[in-house]
Amino acid sequence: MIREKPNSKFVNLGLVLVLFWYICCCVSALSGCLTLDNVLTRARFSCVVALTSNGCATYDQYPYNKAFLELKNLSLSRDLGIFVDYIDIDSKWPNGKSLHEENIETGEIVLFRKLKKDRTCLLPSPTKQSVAPIVFSGVSGLSTLVDFVNDGCETYLSPSGEGPSIEGLHRNEILRTMFHVKNISDVQSKQVFHLQPFQYCEKKDKSCSDKKHKDHSNLHPMPKCEKVDLPTKSEFFHNYVKISKPVIFRNVLKNWPAFSKWSNKYLREKYGKNNVHIKLTPLGEYEGVEPRNLWENHQKLKIPQAVLDQLPFPDMVVVRPATKNLNFSSFMDLVEKVSNRTIKDMSAYLEYSSIPDHLPELEEDIIEESLFPGLLKRDQLNIWLSDGQTLGKLHFDQYDNLLCQISGRKQVIMFDPHNNQQMYEGHIPEATLFYNHTANTFHRRHLLESTSMVMSPVDILKPDYSRFPLFGETYPLNCTLEEGDVLYMPSFWWHEVQSYPNRTAGRNLAINFWYEPFLTREFPCPDCRLDVNPKYRHLL
Repeated sequence: MIREKPNSKFVNLGLVLVLFWYICCCVSALSGCLTLDNVLTRARFSCVVALTSNGCATYDQYPYNKAFLELKNLSLSRDLGIFVDYIDIDSKWPNGKSLHEENIETGEIVLFRKLKKDRTCLLPSPTKQSVAPIVFSGVSGLSTLVDFVNDGCETYLSPSGEGPSIEGLHRNEILRTMFHVKNISDVQSKQVFHLQPFQYCEKKDKSCSDKKHKDHSNLHPMPKCEKVDLPTKSEFFHNYVKISKPVIFRNVLKNWPAFSKWSNKYLREKYGKNNVHIKLTPLGEYEGVEPRNLWENHQKLKIPQAVLDQLPFPDMVVVRPATKNLNFSSFMDLVEKVSNRTIKDMSAYLEYSSIPDHLPELEEDIIEESLFPGLLKRDQLNIWLSDGQTLGKLHFDQYDNLLCQISGRKQVIMFDPHNNQQMYEGHIPEATLFYNHTANTFHRRHLLESTSMVMSPVDILKPDYSRFPLFGETYPLNCTLEEGDVLYMPSFWWHEVQSYPNRTAGRNLAINFWYEPFLTREFPCPDCRLDVNPKYRHLL
């Protein structure tokens, strides 16, 4: 079959028409303006700043138009981290609501914050119908508009908009100079740290077991936390908080009333009749991760496919401890019986229990003012009281933490939060142990529909490198707390906590302050990096 050669005149005409259509589209796009539908799309990627106008027209008499045009032109010439354009005041959200109905008038500047992904729920959520606008109200100058944008969009632009502000430069320095364990001089060899169990065990400590604690004296010691006297507030901020560096402050608590007053007898007399909610496990492990098929009903609970597709380890579960409600005196009886081995194969823990909510008078014996008052905003104050033979498995907290050791010892093995792929961060399904109080037995019975977002599936005592090879690239840091010490644990640092009892009191007792973090990030998100919390911009 012979094909006819196309007529070149028609080919050239076709190309001209296509080019004309392309140019028209481009001109239309450039001369147009945003609609609220566009905002929903744009806000997925950046903060949107817009000046409302009638039908995309621009008017010099708009009081904010000159400053807005300056910002728009700057955004076209460089990356400011924002999208700037006019918006049609008559456009509507998908739900039919317009800006007029939100009391916004023509000629006003509005800001739409960047949408943050909901990482807490794996089930599909309804599409957002709108993004709450923030209206600019200030003088018409560029510097005032930039201030408004910095606050609303969490940017760091100088008053002229042409570069980073002083605060932005400080932020850039912080992000560039954050502490990494691998950079400290104690790190000599990579592979040795994962050959030894992460335990701190002295020969005189009777809780040591030869089977669990072998002699690894031929291996390099694990690098340790810096241990210093309590610094000034300024030194604490610049040397530790802003660079995300753990540190132990030694002998801080010796002058606290809590250090000498909180004996078992005192606590029993003071709070014996108070009801408390405690946690129980058979072997002292709390929130470990194990295979799902060990649980009795693992085949009955069906995970929705939409959720299953997003689980990196659907065959594993985070084991939550069994719970029990009892009065404080009975809890202390249980702690003492576990400690003296009257009760075996059980551990009891009053963990992260709010002191203001449940034991408010105890706060009088705590001198928080000695720990950098006013620097960080306190979120929670908790008590941690156990038989002293507990192991909190590998996880992170979204708070800056001051852990205060009153009785016993804690070994905290930490991993920095700068490469969370190595820790295999993600959603892991949860399950709760069941405790039969009559038979004194534990059962793996309750698989849950919820997931944990802060646990690592890696067992650092016996890591499975075939499944978690990236964990072999991590660098651990040993932060062992003695009585009277305070550990500063920056937000999002992975940590595993082995507690040991005070041999006389037969317990481990600590309190901790959780603070709004100075450095924060979205989670679970292995790729998300730490950044300065916008709530602390005043510290920059």
